[in-house]
Amino acid sequence: DQLIYIPLPDRDSRISIFKANLRKSPVADDVDMEILADVTDGFSGADITEICQRAAKNAIRDSITAEIERQKRVEAGELTQEEADGLPDPVPYITKAHFEDSMSKARKSVGDDIIQQYDDFTAKIKQQWSTSGEKSSNEYDIDAAAKIQEMEESELNAVDDEEEEESGLNAVDDEEEEEEEDAVEA
Repeated sequence: DQLIYIPLPDRDSRISIFKANLRKSPVADDVDMEILADVTDGFSGADITEICQRAAKNAIRDSITAEIERQKRVEAGELTQEEADGLPDPVPYITKAHFEDSMSKARKSVGDDIIQQYDDFTAKIKQQWSTSGEKSSNEYDIDAAAKIQEMEESELNAVDDEEEEESGLNAVDDEEEEEEEDAVEA
C-alpha cells in the first residue's frame, strides 16, 4: 500500500475547479473566478463544488419565482400569455448575488487542525526518507530505502514468528484438551 497526501487546492487549482464546475452553466460577467478562488482558500474541491451547485440552485429558484410572478400577472389580466412568453428570461445567469448567498452558507470541510496533522505527517515521512546532506532532499536513495524496508520486514517476520509460536502452543493445548475429553467420555 502507498500513502499519498494530496493537499487542499491552491489558488490556481481552485480557479480551475470553479471553471470545471461551471463550464456548462450560464455565469454572469459580474462573477470573478479569481475573487471566488481567493475567498475559498482552505476549501476542498468538494466544498467548491457544493458552492457552485448551491449558487446554481439559487439561480434556478429565482427563475422559478419570477416565472410564477409572471403567470400571476397573466391570470390577473395584466399580461397576455403571448406577452408573458415574449418576455426575456428574468434570471438568465448565475450572478454574483447567487454566489454571495451560496458563500454565506459555505463551510470548510477540513479544519486547520487536520491540515496541520497532515503537514506534520508529511514532514515526518520526508525526514524518514531523507538521506545524508550530500544529496538534495528531492533525490531518492534506493539503498537507504531498501535498508529501511529490510528492517521493517524483519520486524514483521519476528512478530509473525511469535504469533506462529503462540498458535503452535495453542494447537498443543487443543490436542491435550481433546485427549482429556476422549478420556472422560471413555
